Amino acid sequence: MAEKKTNRRAQKTKQAIFTALAELMCDKELRHITVQDISDKADIHRVTFYKHFLDIYDVYEQLETIILSDVGMIITEYGEKTSEELYRAVLKYIADHPAYCKLVFSPHNTGVLYQKLLKMFDGVRRLVLTEQLGVDFSDINADTVIRYHANGCFSVISNWVMTGFEQPQSAIIQTLSWLDKNVQDYLGSRTKKQGR
Repeated sequence: MAEKKTNRRAQKTKQAIFTALAELMCDKELRHITVQDISDKADIHRVTFYKHFLDIYDVYEQLETIILSDVGMIITEYGEKTSEELYRAVLKYIADHPAYCKLVFSPHNTGVLYQKLLKMFDGVRRLVLTEQLGVDFSDINADTVIRYHANGCFSVISNWVMTGFEQPQSAIIQTLSWLDKNVQDYLGSRTKKQGR
């Protein structure tokens, strides 16, 4: 029983450290954040920090892995869910982890995590459209449309996150689903015209 309590306490501490780093990165770059900054924000002692992490870069790398894994699990279900269901799941994750998601879109971040998520979304969307419609992404037009679509969806989500979730989730889901449908219809009609 004591071990279970210790594990829960350790998880809670790590969570506080991850959240502290994410919140701090909304205001400044990682290289300007100190262990003391994180410790103060997480309300822990520096010694406690070092029980869990080597340095701030270790925190960032582990947090990046968590975000990529969590969002990746949601996105990989793209072909099995409707666009509305997918975006509802994505926005729920964002609402449950606002600090993490602000970190992704923060101008103080390097943009590497953003690009990894964008590439994941783009890749899964291409796979689904290839399976469902037989879209050939070696066609420059199809490739351009899907890149535009992925960047557009991320822009809508970024704006929603960085404006403090002003718009209702339902409006964002509706917009993203509409974008998906129009891209799918367009690419489907091109595929039919090309006889695929």
